[in-house]
Amino acid sequence: MSPWVPRVLLAALAVGVGYAIIALAVGEGGPQAVEIEGRPEVQNLIAGIRQDDERLGSPDAPIEIDLFTDVRAVPAAEFQREVVDPLIDEFVRTDRARINLRHFSFGRTPVTEAAIAADAAGEQGHQWQYAELVMRNLDNLGEDGADEDFLSEIGEVTPGLEHDEWQATFEEELERQREDPDYESAVDADGKLAFELKLPAQPVMVVTGPGGSETLDAVPTLAEARLAVERVEVPPG
Repeated sequence: MSPWVPRVLLAALAVGVGYAIIALAVGEGGPQAVEIEGRPEVQNLIAGIRQDDERLGSPDAPIEIDLFTDVRAVPAAEFQREVVDPLIDEFVRTDRARINLRHFSFGRTPVTEAAIAADAAGEQGHQWQYAELVMRNLDNLGEDGADEDFLSEIGEVTPGLEHDEWQATFEEELERQREDPDYESAVDADGKLAFELKLPAQPVMVVTGPGGSETLDAVPTLAEARLAVERVEVPPG
């Protein structure tokens, strides 16, 4: 046998081992676009609160909050952390209010893949966890932004979400959006409602209760949102 054969075999083995190490490090699908953060915090915020599609909270809660937001917009994510999340903990968890997630794109298109993905998670009762995780990871995105790979990664780590079922729903909805110009999804309906209400391209909250309704369309502070909830909570007279 030629003395070169063992050397060739050793070289091939070294290459194979190196490839295996790389594969284990990045996964079979290649390098991950982003390391998803915030899962424990999101679960702590949302766990135990009833969800039905876009609604978070008891259907019998006297106050209803409609949150119009773009889950892929960094300013909206900041508003979520500073204002919406504390309201969830203070009013929704205590059954004083329920909150609806209304998708309202602040970009060039009325419908975004991120909104469609969140709505698909809502079919399993996990839209709020999904949306929260998207918004908590926007600062870590690469140049591709909130693309389908990123959205799929969010689906894989969303607490309680059955990923394969979600993926099928997400892809089916995307296909319908692309192929049928007359199809109106729940996301389309949210954008249409925002347009009819003449809402500005920023996070908006419409707070409704026994005492009336207030539209907070100037990016309210947490204190202003709390006061609005308290005002509409009291019936007139």
